[in-house]
Order: sequence, then structure tokens, then C-alpha cells
Amino acid sequence: MALWGIIFAAGCGSPRPKAPNAHTPPATASYIEDLPASISQQRRTVVTHAIHSLGIPYRWGGSSPVQGFDCSGLVVYTHAKAGLFPPRTARAQFESGRKVTKASLRPGDLVFFDAPGKKTAFHVGIYVGKSNFVHAPGRGKSVRQATLENPYFKRYYRGARTFL
Repeated sequence: MALWGIIFAAGCGSPRPKAPNAHTPPATASYIEDLPASISQQRRTVVTHAIHSLGIPYRWGGSSPVQGFDCSGLVVYTHAKAGLFPPRTARAQFESGRKVTKASLRPGDLVFFDAPGKKTAFHVGIYVGKSNFVHAPGRGKSVRQATLENPYFKRYYRGARTFL
């Protein structure tokens, strides 16, 4: 009986592990701190919410931190926080956004990619500056940051659009 008391007492002092789906936003977000002072509040809002979504699990059809995100749902969520309401799908976002050249990308713009092996599929991310973007990459993964310099993303880059 004394052994059970020791085991129980030791267990009570241990920190509880996080729930598997718990989300902890990044402690520091250098991209938020490094945003040019000249960008609009809407752009700052989109980028801030994208950065704070890092680590949230992917979920097809998801468009909130509670549900999880798919790629276009992350765009809908971050833009809604800035008072903008783009279409729900990546294809519709690509077709209806204003064209932006790669050389003139600004934080908050959207970057689009072809999906290899799929003729009609698109993938979208939110440009955060310095050739980096935030996206919800797919099943089993979480919202993460990537670089346009990655050979995969260079190869499948389709173009950029903006609603800002």
C-alpha cells in the first residue's frame, strides 16, 4: 500500500503532457517584428495571423484554429481577420485575386503552386517576406513556414495574387 502512495504522489508532481491537438503559437515571430513599417494594417493583420497559426494541424475543409486548416482555409481565416473575404478554394482565389509578379511580392500576398500529377489542383500559401511563406501543407502535417527557394516550390510555382 505504501508503494501505491509513492507512485501516486510521484505522478501528481509530474507535469501533464499537452493534449495531442493542443496548439501553442510561436513564442517569437521575427517575421512580425521585421515587417516594414510602411505596410498596411491589413497586410500586418494577415501576416500576424498566419504566423500565429504555425503548428495548427492540417484538416481538409478546415478554416479555423479550432478545426485546423487546409491551404485555402488558412487564407480565408487570415484575410477575414483583416476584414477581407476571398473565395473559399485555392483555384477561385487564384482566378479572382489581382495578379502580382514574383519580384513585387509583399507580405500578405498569396503564392500559388501546381499540384504535381493533378491537372486542376492548386496549393496556396501566404507570403510573409524574405522569400518565405506560411501554408497548410497536407494531411498529417501542420501549418508551417517554407521558402520559395526550395527546389520543389520553385518547380511548381504558378503565380501570385493579392486581395490586399
